[in-house]
Amino acid sequence: MSRAHSILEPADSCRRLLNLASRAISQLEPSKERISLGRIRGTGPGIHFGDFVTALDEDYPLTLKYPFENSERVGGAVWNCQAILNDPSIDSAITKIKWNKGADDLPMHVHDHTDRFIVVLEGRGFFHWTDQSFEDFDAKAIHTIAARKRDVFVFRRGVVHTFSTAEHSMTLLSIHCPFIPFDDSKQFRLPEHRWCMGALGHKPTAQILCDLHKPNTALRM
Repeated sequence: MSRAHSILEPADSCRRLLNLASRAISQLEPSKERISLGRIRGTGPGIHFGDFVTALDEDYPLTLKYPFENSERVGGAVWNCQAILNDPSIDSAITKIKWNKGADDLPMHVHDHTDRFIVVLEGRGFFHWTDQSFEDFDAKAIHTIAARKRDVFVFRRGVVHTFSTAEHSMTLLSIHCPFIPFDDSKQFRLPEHRWCMGALGHKPTAQILCDLHKPNTALRM
C-alpha cells in the first residue's frame, strides 16, 4: 500500500479538496475583495498536500489535452467529482493544468460563471491579474507575482487574469466552482484589449514581497 493510500482514499481526497476550495472562496467578500493569495502546507508529521493529489492520480490517472483555452502550450484534464463521489448533486470539479516551458501566449481573460481555487503542484511561473473590470481593461494596471510550488491563488468569477511560464514549466491543481466544460463557450471570455506575457515589451517589474498573516487565519482540510 502506498503512503498516499495509507492516509486517505481518492473519494476522501476529492471531498476534502472540494471542501477546502469552497471554504476559501467563501472567505472572499464580493463587495470588498475578489482575490486572495497564500501557501498550502501540512500541519503535523506525516501530512503532505501532495498525498491528496497522488490518491487521485493513482486511481484516476489523467491525460492532459492540448490546447487549453486556445493555447497550444497549455494542457488540461479534469477529475469528475460527481463520478468519484457518486453524487450527482456536486457541480464543482478538480482539474490539472500543465503550463509548458515558455507558455506565455494565453491572454488576460475572465471566467464569468465560476470561481477558482488554484494550487501550484510543481514548477514555477507567474500569475497576472488586474483590479480593472472586464469592460474597462486596458492593460495599464496589471499585477504580476511569482507562482511557485504550494502557492495558492483564490479568486471569484469576474477577475481578469492569466498565468505564464518562462524557463520552467508549471503544473496547477485548479478547482472550478462550479465546473464548466473546457470546450463550452461560456468557460472564459477575452476582453477587447488583448494582453499576454509574450507580447513584445511586456515584462513584469522585479521586486521582493513579504506576506504575513496570523497562524489562526489558516483554513484546514
